[in-house]
Amino acid sequence: MNQLSMRQLSMNQRPVRPAAARGLGLFDALIALVILSVGMLAMTRFQGRLMAQTTESQSRQVAAQFAAEQLSTVLVDVANAACYTRPQVGACTSAAAVAGTTDWATRAAAALPAPVTTTSTLEAATGRLSVAITWLGKDSQETRTLQAMTDVRP
Repeated sequence: MNQLSMRQLSMNQRPVRPAAARGLGLFDALIALVILSVGMLAMTRFQGRLMAQTTESQSRQVAAQFAAEQLSTVLVDVANAACYTRPQVGACTSAAAVAGTTDWATRAAAALPAPVTTTSTLEAATGRLSVAITWLGKDSQETRTLQAMTDVRP
């Protein structure tokens, strides 16, 4: 045999693997795919929990805004503070205050997950107005309550 044919013969031959090493690359790829799948499932579950917590947080923020709105409205109209109670207690001389409080309760009920309960009570002796908003958590189905207070003495 001449030197050229020996070179061609050696270039065309593949290295021979032992029988135990055959298919090992496919097995490694399968294990990597399983690990990747488990990781992706964990990420989707984490994202679902994160979305649920975001929804709960948004509801708390909306309730806090409505409570602050009601307290601020009463602070502007301290003379009619008793008119801003829910349910209405005693006689009220300001129809606008009663209508505003009813509108406030309606908007709060529309903005939060049902059922929504809004109460505001005035302690005449201390001049403290207390606002409580209760709703049902959208994802957790647990009752949530936000309470806020302010002093409304003139």
